[in-house]
Amino acid sequence: MPVKRLSLPVLALLLVFCAACLPVSTRTSTTTPQGGARSGPDGILASAEAAYSQGQYGAAVDYYKKYLAAEPDSPRLESVLAAYGLAAEKAGQLNDAASAYELLLNRYPAGEFTAETGPRLAAVYLASGDAARAETLAASLLAKERDAARQSRLRLILAQSQWTRGAYPEAASNFLSAWRSSAGRDKAEAEEGALASLTRLNPGTLEQIQKQYGQNFPGPEAAYLLIRQALQAGDRDRALTQAEYFSRYFSTHRLMPQVRALREAADKPGLALPPPAFAENYDPRQTVGAALAEAAPPASMGRIGTIGDVTLAVIVPLSGEGSSAKYAQEIVSGLKLAVAAFSAAGSIGLNVMDSRGSAEEAVRLVNAAAADPKVLAVVGPVLSRETASAAQAADRAGLPLIAVSQQSNLTAIGPNIFRIFLTPKHQAEAVARYTVLVQGHRQLGILYPDDNYGKPIYGYFENEVRRLGAELTVAESYDPQTGDWSALVSGLTGGPAERKVSSSYQAPTDFTALYLPDSAGPVAQILAQLAFYDVTKMQYLGSPLWLSQDFLVGSSRYVQGAVIPVALSELSRREESRRFITNFQSAYGYVPDQFAAYGYDAGLAVIKALGQGAESREAVRRNLLQGGAVPGATGPFSFDAGGEYSVDPTLLSVKGRELILLREAGAGLR
Repeated sequence: MPVKRLSLPVLALLLVFCAACLPVSTRTSTTTPQGGARSGPDGILASAEAAYSQGQYGAAVDYYKKYLAAEPDSPRLESVLAAYGLAAEKAGQLNDAASAYELLLNRYPAGEFTAETGPRLAAVYLASGDAARAETLAASLLAKERDAARQSRLRLILAQSQWTRGAYPEAASNFLSAWRSSAGRDKAEAEEGALASLTRLNPGTLEQIQKQYGQNFPGPEAAYLLIRQALQAGDRDRALTQAEYFSRYFSTHRLMPQVRALREAADKPGLALPPPAFAENYDPRQTVGAALAEAAPPASMGRIGTIGDVTLAVIVPLSGEGSSAKYAQEIVSGLKLAVAAFSAAGSIGLNVMDSRGSAEEAVRLVNAAAADPKVLAVVGPVLSRETASAAQAADRAGLPLIAVSQQSNLTAIGPNIFRIFLTPKHQAEAVARYTVLVQGHRQLGILYPDDNYGKPIYGYFENEVRRLGAELTVAESYDPQTGDWSALVSGLTGGPAERKVSSSYQAPTDFTALYLPDSAGPVAQILAQLAFYDVTKMQYLGSPLWLSQDFLVGSSRYVQGAVIPVALSELSRREESRRFITNFQSAYGYVPDQFAAYGYDAGLAVIKALGQGAESREAVRRNLLQGGAVPGATGPFSFDAGGEYSVDPTLLSVKGRELILLREAGAGLR
C-alpha cells in the first residue's frame, strides 16, 4: 500500500529543522482544531486527536461522540472510549466522562485500560457529587488491587468519599494510610485530607492519635487541635495544660506560632480565638475535580490506534515492574509532544502498545506492527530482557526500530536497529575526552565496581584514554558489597595517612584525575576514605548516578569541580533543550526526565526522516543513518554507521552544594 507524503507545510518546516525547532503552536479555544475536520470516520477520529493535542477538550469530546455514533462497533472502540473519557475529564464534562468509563468497563472488564479506568471513574463520581457511589467503587477496586501505587490512589479516593459523607474516623484512617504510601500530589492531597479529618474528630479520638503518632505526623497536629477544642469548650485549664505539653515536646514545630496565639487567647478570656491553622475550607470534590482537569493522563490510556497517513509504533512496558512503567510513560509523553509540535494534525499516528516487560509479548507486538503497512518505524522497547528479542524480530521484518535501552551489542543485531540512550560507553568516553583534551590531564585513574556495570565501563574508559594519548596509571576494582575501603584507597598513596587535611596537603599519587563510575552511596564512602588518606586536591570524574541532593550536600567538599555527564539538565541554555523542557512542563505539569527526552528525540528523528521524503521503511532507515544531525532535547545527535546514538553529552560540575553547567551538549566526537 503506498504511503502518502507529509503535507507541504510540514515538509517546509522540516527543511529548516536543523536550524531550529519551532515551539508548540499556540492553543486556541475555538470549537474546530487547527486544520479543520476531515471527512469519514477516520477523519473524525483524526480531528478528535488533533483537538485533544491542542488543548481543545470540549471539541475533542464532540468529535469522539460523532465517531462513536458513526462507528458503534469500531475495532478501536476500547481505546476510543478511554480517550473520550480523558477528554471529557479535561473539559469538565463529568457526566460524559462517567458514561465513557462505565461503557469501557462493561464492554472490556479485563481490557487494556481496566486498571486505570476504575480509579478514574471513582474520582469522576466523587467530583460530580456522588460520594456514595465513589466510595462503593473505590472499596470494591481496592479489595482486588495488587499494584501498590494504584492501592494508594484508591485508598485516597475512598478516604475523600468517606469524608464527603461525614464518616470522619474512617476517612482519617484511610487518609493516613494513603499518606504513608503515596508520593507527590497524592501525598499532599492525603495530608490535607487527614488534617481536615482531624478537625472533625472528638477529643478522645484525638488523644489516641496524639499518643499513637507522638512527634510524627499527625501527632503534633492532633495536640494543637486538643488545645483549640478545650478553649472552644471553655476549659481554660485543660487548654493551658495541653499548650504546655505542646511547647515542651514540639517547640520547633511549624504550628508553634498558632499555639502561642491560643495561649494568649486563654490568658485573655475576651480575646477571640484565631482562625484554624489548617483545613478551614476543605472540599475533596473540588480537589478531585482540579486533579482531573490538570493531571496528565496515563500513557496507557492515550492510545487511539493507527490513524493518520503514517504510523509510528511505540512498544514499551506500560505495565512493567518497578520503575519500568514510569520510564515507559515518560517515553510516550515525550513522543506525543514531538508529534503534536512537528506534524500536521493526523499526518502521523501513534500506536502505543504495552509489552508488559515480556520478551514474548514484545516480539508479538513487533510482528503485529510489521504486518501493518502504515507502520514505518518502532520506538522501544526499554528493558534488556525484551529489547534484544524485539530487535531481532524487527530486523527480520525490515522494520526500523529505535530502542531506548543500554542493552549491550544491540545495534549489531542488524541494519534496521538503532539506539538512543546515554550509555556507560558514552559517559566514559565523554569524561575522558573532556579531562584530557580540555583540562589537560595526562595521568588518569579509575576505581570501579567489579560487576557487569563496572567492568565494561572500565574498558571503555581505558580505550578512550589511550586513544587520546594519555595514560591510565591506576585501575582498581572492588567488590560492590564491600564495607571496608581502607585497603583499596591506601594502596593509591603508597603509605599510611599523614592526616594533613587541614593544611591542604595532597598525598602524592600517580594520577591527577580519578574516575568513580558508581552510585552515590559507595562513592561517598570512597571519597571520605580518600580524604582520610590525604587525597584532597583531586579532579574527580563522575556519572549521572551521582545526581542526589543528599550526595551533593554530604560530599560537596570532596567533589568541587567534578565532571558529570548527563542526558538532560534544566541548567541547559540550548534553545532546543529549553523549548522541550518548557513545553513538556506546560503540557504535563512537571519537569521531564531523560526518558521523556529520549522519546521526544526519537520522535524528532523519525519525523525528520519522513520530512526528507521517506515513504517506505527502507527509506526511513536510510534517512535515519544519512539525514544529518537532529537538534534534539538531549543535544544535536545523529546515528552513526552502526545505528548508535552519537552525541557529546551535557556536562555538569559542582560548585558549593549545587550543580552548575560545565558544557552544553554538542555533536558526537571521536
